[in-house]
Amino acid sequence: MQVATKFHGTMDVRPEDFILLEHPILGFPEAKRFILYPHPNSPFMYFQSVDLPTLCFIVIDPLVVVRDYQVPPEDVPDLGPPEEWAMLCLCTMDKRQVTVNLRSPVVINKNTRRGGQYVLTVPYPMQFPIWQEAAVDAGVDP
Repeated sequence: MQVATKFHGTMDVRPEDFILLEHPILGFPEAKRFILYPHPNSPFMYFQSVDLPTLCFIVIDPLVVVRDYQVPPEDVPDLGPPEEWAMLCLCTMDKRQVTVNLRSPVVINKNTRRGGQYVLTVPYPMQFPIWQEAAVDAGVDP
C-alpha cells in the first residue's frame, strides 16, 4: 500500500506494519493508524499518520534520554506485559532546544502493534530538555 508522508513523499508500506492507536494521541482523535521509520544518523524516528498525511511526530525511545525510565503497568491497561511494549516519546524541537514529553508516552504492544498515548501517574516532566548538559546526567525524580 502507498502511504503519503510529510517528510519523504509516498512510501510503500505493508498494512501489517501499521500501528493502531486505540488511545489516540491527545488532540488528534482521527489519527489512529501510524507507521514508524528511522531518522537517518540519529536516535530520533518519524511517527507518521497514515490517516492524516500531513501529521508526523518526531519521537524517541525514552530510554535513550532517561536510562531508568519506567511506565507503571497500571497506567497502561490492556497492552499485555511490559516486556512486550515499545515506548516512544514525542519531541518538540526549536532552534534553542529539544524537549521530550516523558509524562505522556506512546506505548505499543510489539506483538499486536496496538497501543496508544497514556498520561502517566508518575510525575515525569512534559518538557524534558535532552540537549542540555544538565539533562545528560540528570536523574528524573519520578
